Amino acid sequence: MVGATLVLGTAGTTLAQQSAAVPNPANAYRDVKDDNVMVPSLKRTVGQLDDMDVLGPDGRKVGEVEEVLMDASGQPVALVVDVEHGVGIGDKEIIVGLDQVRDDGRTLTTTLSNAQLGALPVWDD
Repeated sequence: MVGATLVLGTAGTTLAQQSAAVPNPANAYRDVKDDNVMVPSLKRTVGQLDDMDVLGPDGRKVGEVEEVLMDASGQPVALVVDVEHGVGIGDKEIIVGLDQVRDDGRTLTTTLSNAQLGALPVWDD
C-alpha cells in the first residue's frame, strides 16, 4: 500500500521513488463516498475534511482536500489535495498519505516541501 510507504520527513527523492513503485496509484485507491466515515489519524470525518485547507511548512496554503481515499480493505489511507496555482508544481490533484499531514485544530499541515509534493502521485478520477 502506498499510504504505508510514505514516511513523514522522508527526502523528496525517496518519496518519489516509493510512490513510483505503485504502477497506477489511482487504481490502488477508491474515494470514500460516506461523509460520516471517521479518519482516525486526523480525528475527523470525511465530511469534516472536505475542502479543508492544507498548509505547507512555511504556513502558506498548499491546497485543499478534495477527497479521502481508502485502500482495498476500506481503511482511509490518503487525501486528494487540489494544489494551488502559486505552489509552483502546476494545477493538479495529488495523493498525500495520511501520515504526511497533521491536524492543528483549524487546518491540516504538512512538512513536505513543494518539490516533495510535486513528486507525489497524481489523482486522476
